[in-house]
Amino acid sequence: MNQVHTTGAKGLAHAPRACVVRSHASQAKVHKHSQSNHTQKFLASQPPAAKFATHLCQQEATQDLLTARAAAGATATTSQSLASIELNTIINTQGLIQPLIPSGSEAAVFAVYNDRKQLQYVGFSKDLYNSLRTLLGRRPDKAFYYKATHLPTLDQKQMIDIRAAWFEECGGPPPGNKLALERTAWQSPVDAGAISERGKLQAAEEQLKALQAQIVQRGCKEDFQPDPELMKNGKVDFLPAKAMTPEELAEQQKRIAELAKATRVVEFEIDGGTAQYELFFVHSYTTNGGMMYDLTITYEEQETRHRIILGREYYEDFGMEPENVVAMVFTFLLQKKEPRHTEGLMLSSQFPVNYFSISELDQVFPDFQELYASTGKRLEGDGKFWRFNKLHDYGYKGEDAQALSNMFKLKEEEADEEVASTA
Repeated sequence: MNQVHTTGAKGLAHAPRACVVRSHASQAKVHKHSQSNHTQKFLASQPPAAKFATHLCQQEATQDLLTARAAAGATATTSQSLASIELNTIINTQGLIQPLIPSGSEAAVFAVYNDRKQLQYVGFSKDLYNSLRTLLGRRPDKAFYYKATHLPTLDQKQMIDIRAAWFEECGGPPPGNKLALERTAWQSPVDAGAISERGKLQAAEEQLKALQAQIVQRGCKEDFQPDPELMKNGKVDFLPAKAMTPEELAEQQKRIAELAKATRVVEFEIDGGTAQYELFFVHSYTTNGGMMYDLTITYEEQETRHRIILGREYYEDFGMEPENVVAMVFTFLLQKKEPRHTEGLMLSSQFPVNYFSISELDQVFPDFQELYASTGKRLEGDGKFWRFNKLHDYGYKGEDAQALSNMFKLKEEEADEEVASTA
């Protein structure tokens, strides 16, 4: 079985990102390559295991549609409404910032949205990639999604007209354009709030750590380096990415492809709606009994780490790929709203979600076996485990602590009476 090796891909977080070689066509090619053949989607809305195996699909058609839409954006006019433009995540499923920029685009008008998909800011850019990077660095708590329309020439009047039309469409400017404090937060470096000249650098360093921690928590794997001159003045802003050489770009394409192979986006139904999470296979190991995976789950903007041991009877007998079973397992746990992080001493009622074997899941949750029911085959683990059922109750079953205290007081009184009678 092929092993999942992602050392090079993970190392991308520490390499100079510098994605945008000033050829937008080459950047679009990188983006399409990274998401077309390898990013896989599950429709986990239907529980049987067979559905997970058959719904694994490629997203080439979806990416072609996005490419076509982006190309259409290159001839944008003021008549293009904000509502008609595709909403995209600033950080993609590979943890990178890779806006799809059509060939021939020289400028863009873009809109930034928060985690609730509420419009926050509208701006102009000659380099959309670095603009999004800068705004993510300044506002990691606000910059989650974006929309953009691309222009074949840098026409300031047309860009202003497009922005005005978007404001009118939305009933007025968003907070980042309307409110002075918000506008400063989007358009200027972050002020660390030092109260003295001597404390400026230290305050900036603390602010830098906080911003970088937020960016990493968001799942971004790019390298964010601060502007050293601004740091001396008590402010934090991140340097724009440098242009890559053709050799560096080729190496990055290779790493992105490796990263994409190990990344899957899983859609599932929960609480009457549809949600999705990112499943990233960090390492895989072949064991005597099957497979073991180290992986991360990114769901609701939180990343958690897990190790799962998978016996071959859970996939070979059903003709399933083991990675598909892993997706099925975590979808099952998310639908049950099991906590995704445990630490320290655990209660017996807690499931060890960060390090477990699928047989444990089988024992703790009897309905897990229902996922295999539609295959017509019996799950090998079904009925083979020792199950200890409590047949008798022992000890006091008082309703509360006071009842227990009263019981002991009565016992003491009875003992005292017995001692007195024998004296």
